[in-house]
Amino acid sequence: MKLISHYSLHHSFARDQAELPDLRALIAPWVPQRIRRIDRYIELCVAGGLNCVAGRQLPENTGVYLATRAGAVSTPAEVMEGIFAQQDTPMPLHFVNTLGNTAGFYLTQLLHTKGNTVVVAQEQLSFEAALLHAWLDLQQGRIHTALVGGFDEAALPLAQHARRLGVDAQDEIAEGSHWLLLSTETTNTAAITLGNPVYFADVEEVLEWLREQDVQHLQCAFNPTAEEQAQLTNVVGEVQVCTQTGISQGAFSGGSLIELCARVEQFGKSGIHLARNFSHGDAGSYCALRVDLSQ
Repeated sequence: MKLISHYSLHHSFARDQAELPDLRALIAPWVPQRIRRIDRYIELCVAGGLNCVAGRQLPENTGVYLATRAGAVSTPAEVMEGIFAQQDTPMPLHFVNTLGNTAGFYLTQLLHTKGNTVVVAQEQLSFEAALLHAWLDLQQGRIHTALVGGFDEAALPLAQHARRLGVDAQDEIAEGSHWLLLSTETTNTAAITLGNPVYFADVEEVLEWLREQDVQHLQCAFNPTAEEQAQLTNVVGEVQVCTQTGISQGAFSGGSLIELCARVEQFGKSGIHLARNFSHGDAGSYCALRVDLSQ
């Protein structure tokens, strides 16, 4: 997969923060008129996707692959509170905005694309799952261009949102929107190339795969334990952790992958992106992919 462009938006908040940054200024340069009656979850999708595409004319059959861990939070919470606490019928647009694919509808409508559109959720490996779907469709020739985005919102009040995520009181809450525009080919003479995501049941499988890659730099989209750090460093040599802060949601690893792409582009040396899913017991599971600079 050849990288055409990327875009990364990341916010990290303290637990007691009462306001969130306005996203409308990120959308306005690409949309002549204000989009009405969309919530923050949709804004994160639209802002990220439009800024990644940056005015390019995409092929009509471009595939759009969206990743999220929690999906829309603010609007469904408001609707549920209205139904159960106030015995009130939700407004039609609020009800529509509770659906997981509504954000994709707005984005594809603005981009004028009619290709595959899919929303994927796989906890902390959500971005990698969406990327795998894009890779499969690109390899099979179903599409020639893919827009892959991962986004998760921070919902006010943040203390209540933290309880939804099951995180500690001292942890920061993060939201983000991270995007890759990919193709089977590019006009760039030197282009970033992404390999296919590969899944592993445990760290031993990861280490075995890494020994075959002959790559000296690995970036983790999670904080490895001391044991993991030692094992990975022994095989790869250099292990770095994503610099973004805050609770890792499904979109977080997309930001880590974009950081790695920028590093490979700067230094011209291949790297490995490694993400971990902590949702299935202490053992967890992993996903990795190569990032290279092709000449």
